Amino acid sequence: MDEPAADDGMLDALRQVPGAVSRTYLAPGVKVMFESINKNACTSLKWMMADLAGEDLDTFQAGWQPFTSHTDAVHNRNLWKASPRLDRLSPEARAEIGPDHGWFVFAVVRDPRVRVFSAWQNRLLMQIPIAQQYREEWWYPRHPVTRESVLEDFAKFVDLLDQHPEHKVRAKDPHFRDQVELLAEHAIPYTRIYDISEMGQLRADLAAHLAAQGHARELHIPKANPTPLRAIGAAFEGGVREKIERVYAADFERFGDRWDFAKVENAAPWRDADLDACESESELSLRIYELHELARSQREAAEQARARVAELEAELRARDTHAADADAGGLIARVRRRGSRRAR
Repeated sequence: MDEPAADDGMLDALRQVPGAVSRTYLAPGVKVMFESINKNACTSLKWMMADLAGEDLDTFQAGWQPFTSHTDAVHNRNLWKASPRLDRLSPEARAEIGPDHGWFVFAVVRDPRVRVFSAWQNRLLMQIPIAQQYREEWWYPRHPVTRESVLEDFAKFVDLLDQHPEHKVRAKDPHFRDQVELLAEHAIPYTRIYDISEMGQLRADLAAHLAAQGHARELHIPKANPTPLRAIGAAFEGGVREKIERVYAADFERFGDRWDFAKVENAAPWRDADLDACESESELSLRIYELHELARSQREAAEQARARVAELEAELRARDTHAADADAGGLIARVRRRGSRRAR
């Protein structure tokens, strides 16, 4: 009698959440699974997962991708070789993932007010290449930055999210989507969902798990993807805070008791050096975008030139073959004529 098929509910449920399967990172050798949530220390934690999975960290290079740092290469899923994708495991292997089978399954959440400011700064204010598609929009941030322009332009962006919650910048970019959606708690059997303020506890819990697995080791969690401007109270005045809380109501309903906004309200104002650093990062990102577009254009031109050369070479070969066939045909005809004369 055939064995019953393993329950594949987790994969089926995750496929209903856009991008959830690709945001799932596995280290099967140490039974660790991480569901990545954008702008919640995800770059650092992906490096940790790559190390735990046994990836060759030296192979994570930016290459042709328009990254501002090789650190960002960890986001290129094609570079991951040792860590299996969830959808490429057998159903039986997937059914074993969960705390009941000794797995450590985790994710990290963050105050949506701080998260959206960080995401806006990182994606739009600092002008990463993918953000160039929005350059002509009324809500795109101005440059060079000033304290006033940053506050005003962030408020414009929050207005966009509030007025158009289905706008593609939110619907398509997971940096601006609800964390409760990205977590997919209905599908994933979490050991624990940590707040970003609990990174120390995450380290301790994960170290204890690894020790129990017989893999006691130092965790590789590099600092990555910093933003020059911290979230400060002034950025959330004039109704901005209330709009964010309305847009991300689902996150606040699920995790709101974790977040103390007083730290943001009491944060020190930006220094001139912070604003200068932000503008420098912005200029670097814009220059990388320009160089990437130039390189892409040159690459396409080179590919077209190679294709044209191949066509011309094929034409020449065809002509040579035709000429050779003609010469051979003429030789055969002459031989036949000579043979005919001799026969007479």
